[in-house]
Amino acid sequence: MSEPARDAAPGGGDDRSAEARGGGARGGPARIARLALPWILTALILDYFRRHWNLAPILETLEGARWGTYFALMVPYSVAYFLLDTLAVTTAVRRFHVPVRYRDILPVRAVTYVLALVNSNVGQGGLALWIHRREGVPLLELAGTFLFLAFVEIYQLVVYSSVGVALVGSRVPGVGRVYVATYVVLAAWLVYFNGLRALGVSRPAPRLFSTFGRARLADYGAILAIKSVSLVLAIATHWAALRLFGMHVPLVVLLANLPLVFLGSAVPLTVGKLHAAALWGYLLADYAPPESLGAYSLAAHLTFLTMNALIGIAFLPRAGREMWELGRRPTQPTSAAN
Repeated sequence: MSEPARDAAPGGGDDRSAEARGGGARGGPARIARLALPWILTALILDYFRRHWNLAPILETLEGARWGTYFALMVPYSVAYFLLDTLAVTTAVRRFHVPVRYRDILPVRAVTYVLALVNSNVGQGGLALWIHRREGVPLLELAGTFLFLAFVEIYQLVVYSSVGVALVGSRVPGVGRVYVATYVVLAAWLVYFNGLRALGVSRPAPRLFSTFGRARLADYGAILAIKSVSLVLAIATHWAALRLFGMHVPLVVLLANLPLVFLGSAVPLTVGKLHAAALWGYLLADYAPPESLGAYSLAAHLTFLTMNALIGIAFLPRAGREMWELGRRPTQPTSAAN
């Protein structure tokens, strides 16, 4: 999503190039550190696993799993997640930009799952670029809409996890205070973007935040409802799938802890999201061996990625051709406005 920043940058090309060259030279060590950090953390986690985890429970968990039933469970879940994910994107674009059709977004969203195997931002960027090329919506405004979707998703994880933590607690020290702080931030955010507007007070909303500037509470509610269905479905699926791997974790415990896993795994800290396996093992250690939970986590992650890739490949002939043709078109004049 770096293209909007380049499009919006003022000034001449020579100055920007000089700045980029200078910034690239200065940013060399930082870039190397950013690239090396996931590998370093991955090595540290693998070393922790080697020293503290036993191989026997991992093998027992994988050998004793009911794989046929597990895949039969994951196929409809992956399809349902894809349909709900597409619905959330379509709803947001309809409400804030143009009246796109669900059936038009569906195949392109599927193909971006293949792009997301490389990097999740590449997947989101591919979808935003398609909408930009097809509908002429400025990329920076689309970036703001995807930021809005991420904002709602993060807070729906906080909401449901805080309910679960209130009911059964959590192994994470101080998580209750963190949730209180996040609710304070949410209240301030809504007061700024919605409360002041309701009072007739003007407040700046730069283009990246223009979606928040236009969003009503009903818009938050619509996206939250879609994301909530997806989360509840994920929790129910993992609850059933864990039983197929010989582990029994109460639903309310998953309600409290799975959102924490999802929040943690969304941050690209390690290669292949290996830290998610550590989170599963730490958060749910009272209900199953950490080794078994880690093995299940890696199996679930690999299965979900494979299902998403297969969905994307199924739509690739249709959507890939359209994306290629749109990519060859010149940028529409409306996208360069402002």
